[in-house]
Amino acid sequence: MIVLAKIGLVVALLLVLIRLKWDLGLVLFLNTCLTAVLFGMRPVPFGRAALTGATSWETLELAGIIVLVLYLGEFLQSSGAFRTMVEALKNLIRDDRLILAVPSAFIGLLPMMAGAMMGAPIVDEAGRRWNLTPAWKTFFNYWFRHIWEYWWPLYLNIILAAAIFKVPLWKVSLYQAPFTLVAVGAGLFVLLRNIPRLPRESSNGGTWRDAARVVGSIWPIVLTIVLIFAFRMNMLLALALASALTQVTVRMGRASRWGIVVRSFSPKIVWLIVALMIFKEVLEASGALDAVVRVIPPHGLSAYVLLFAAPFLVALLTGVNQAFVAISFPLLVPIVGTGSPDMVLMTFAYVSGFCGILLSPAHLCLALTADYFKAEMRDVYRILIGPVAVVFAAVLLELLIFRVF
Repeated sequence: MIVLAKIGLVVALLLVLIRLKWDLGLVLFLNTCLTAVLFGMRPVPFGRAALTGATSWETLELAGIIVLVLYLGEFLQSSGAFRTMVEALKNLIRDDRLILAVPSAFIGLLPMMAGAMMGAPIVDEAGRRWNLTPAWKTFFNYWFRHIWEYWWPLYLNIILAAAIFKVPLWKVSLYQAPFTLVAVGAGLFVLLRNIPRLPRESSNGGTWRDAARVVGSIWPIVLTIVLIFAFRMNMLLALALASALTQVTVRMGRASRWGIVVRSFSPKIVWLIVALMIFKEVLEASGALDAVVRVIPPHGLSAYVLLFAAPFLVALLTGVNQAFVAISFPLLVPIVGTGSPDMVLMTFAYVSGFCGILLSPAHLCLALTADYFKAEMRDVYRILIGPVAVVFAAVLLELLIFRVF
């Protein structure tokens, strides 16, 4: 109980300071210091962990990816590409409201940290017609960006889960794919219920030219996806190549080109990334995460509690998909099994963890999207909590039907 109280204090401070509108990077760093104190971490190991978190290749690569993603978003916005895409989608999609969901869902097929930032300018452009509040734009961009991560086999968390439990990747995808349908349904229910249907701005039927305009307008994103999926190129290199080509092909003056670069670089976001990676490193080095997942005995009714609590709390604390799988799942092996694991229990643990990811204030996609739209986090949570509850209720119902009753 002492361990849970300590973790509760860390989470409470995180939420309170965010509500007080403190800089998220500063909040994460303060929580890092609090975690080190609560779990008895000495100054030298703390400094070593902080330095590792700030300077590791993972951190530098992630920072590079985010900077390039922001650059591509600024480029496509400044060049009018997103406006072109929205106009073409209006011809292809009968209900204009779906433009708030489709682009983000398409971009969600590209596994990348903070990938929601690619779709944010598109949702911003499409949402002008309804004068959407920042919270609503944040929700639509954020929710539909993440509908695939329950099963899409190119996401690292799915690959890790399959490896830990020694089960074929296709089997994991097969069992968990229905929750993408649940997520789509929940998201569309919220969208169609709260956004009024307006007369179509375009009465034209969609043609192959409109489809070509959609792909052509976001060619840097399409190129990035092709380089990563078809040519197995490193994500940072793929983004760098696509970004370099935009400078070669765009018809802009030198001042306009440099202006895009300047506007896309955000020291605040880079600091947020560094602070998050330091927080994650200290959580691991201090033994805080191990203490969380070991506090509940893995047998009897407590096993079901552990299947939920371990991945959910790790996810809520770190906001990193790979973290909740890599840290909590190895400790769930005695419950779930390996080789021929109990797929119902595995799915319950995974979806529980992903619900924590969706709600985590430390999740880069949520933090960066809210910052982009200047949305109040509490307003976003008021919308977000319902669909997350629906997804969790679905996996809980599956557990109750097939394992408890």
